[in-house]
Amino acid sequence: MASDVVTSLAIALLGVLLVPLFMATWRSSLLGLACQGLLMAWLAHRLGATPRTLHGLVRLTDLAVVRGLIAPWALYRVLRSQNRPARNDVIPPNLLSWTLAFGVILMAFNFAPALAPEPGEERTLLAVATSALLLGFLVLASQAGTFSQIVGALRIENATALFELGDVPDNVPIGIEVGQSVVVLGTIFLYRWYLAHLETGTAADALAPTEGPTI
Repeated sequence: MASDVVTSLAIALLGVLLVPLFMATWRSSLLGLACQGLLMAWLAHRLGATPRTLHGLVRLTDLAVVRGLIAPWALYRVLRSQNRPARNDVIPPNLLSWTLAFGVILMAFNFAPALAPEPGEERTLLAVATSALLLGFLVLASQAGTFSQIVGALRIENATALFELGDVPDNVPIGIEVGQSVVVLGTIFLYRWYLAHLETGTAADALAPTEGPTI
């Protein structure tokens, strides 16, 4: 039963990774980032992380609070204060980009059995994490807008965290886990500062590339 729950959460996470790519609004992208963090925290809890231990508390705080709440909230405040237009194509809205998005997922699920020969939750998590990583790189390669680049970078960061779920030993010094979370938090606020202060173009220039898509 526990394995079925983990697999169901992993598939739900895959849906959260995909849907914002097609909805083409910055609010859906931020909602996707929030859901990624919260679902990963739920997965971590099902895999043994508990707030009763210091390691579990740090991990759950990193996933649920830092990635699931603070990251989308920090970016949302900037975008809302600047009255950004709602539309934001995370990947170009064409058949080629959509085919690539589904293609990298198929490639990830075909790649997972090579590293996890036994069927089960480990293979599913590996496939979803690989999908998250490749989709993050697809976003980075497809759009030159600042916000899209930030979303792509955060997707890759979340993919890295998903790779670590269930595979980080409890004897890792707590200072390392805290340090990793602090680095992620600092990166989020650096992105927020960049989005708020270093852009001199119009809102449309910030959210959409000035040239055609790379792919």
